[in-house]
Amino acid sequence: MSISQTSPVISPGRRAGAGPLSRYDAIREAQRANSAEWQYESSVGAALPILTTLRDLLQTGDEVQRLRGCVSGTMAYVFRTMDENTPFSEAVRQAMEKDFTENDVREDLSGYDATRKIVVLARELGLNVSMEDVEVESLLPDDIRNKEYEGDTEAMRAAVIEDLKALDGPMLERWREARRDDRELRYKFVIDVATGKCSCKLSAVDSKDTLYRLRNNENLVAFETTRYTTSPLIVKGAAAGPELAAAGIFADLLRLGRAFSTSQT
Repeated sequence: MSISQTSPVISPGRRAGAGPLSRYDAIREAQRANSAEWQYESSVGAALPILTTLRDLLQTGDEVQRLRGCVSGTMAYVFRTMDENTPFSEAVRQAMEKDFTENDVREDLSGYDATRKIVVLARELGLNVSMEDVEVESLLPDDIRNKEYEGDTEAMRAAVIEDLKALDGPMLERWREARRDDRELRYKFVIDVATGKCSCKLSAVDSKDTLYRLRNNENLVAFETTRYTTSPLIVKGAAAGPELAAAGIFADLLRLGRAFSTSQT
C-alpha cells in the first residue's frame, strides 16, 4: 500500500492496519506528510460504523477505557447455530455456504482474522499493539491449523470440514457446560486501554453480557468510556457476508467524496 502526494486510499483488508507496526507507522507518517485520506472503516465490522464511532468519541474529548464484543461474523454464526442437533463442524459448513467465512475458514477458527481487527481497533486507540501481543484462543489443534490441504477451494473446504468433525465432541461439551449455567458461548474480545492488554477467546457469557443475545450474522462492539459510565455505547448489527462488506467499502468511497468536496470549497 502506498500513500503518495494526496492520493486517497481505501483499504477494506487488514494487512495495512494490522500489519507490522513499523510499516503502519510509516503509512501514518506518509498520510500526514501528504495530507492524504486513508479510509478503512470496512476493515472492522463491514458496514457498521465501529471505527467512525471510536474516532468521534476520541475527537470529542471522551476517554475510552475498554472495548469488548465480537468482531467475527463466522464465530457469531457458529456459536449461535450449534446445539445438540447441529454439530460444530456442521455449523461451520453452513457459515461457509452463506459466504460468512474467509476463503480459508481456518483464519476465522484460529482467531487470526479477529486478531487483525482487534489490532486495528487498538492502534486507533493509540496503543502500539502487534498481532503477537494479542492473547488469542485458537479453536483449532495444530495438526489442522498447519495442515497443507490439496485441491481447489471446494475440495479444501470439504477436507477441512471432515477434519473438524473431530472437534464436534469437545465443542459440544463446552456448549453443554455453558448451558448448564444458563450461559451462551461467544467468541469475545476485550481491549483494556489502561493496561494495553488485548485478548480474544471463547467465553461463556451470562444474560447480563451484551453478547448474550448476539444474532448469527452480527458483530458487536461495546465502548466503555468516561462519558458512558452507567451503560456502554454499543454498535451492533449484521456484519457477515459479501453484500455488507461491499456496502462498507462504498461508504468509505462516499467519505472520500465528501472529504474531496470539502477540500475544493
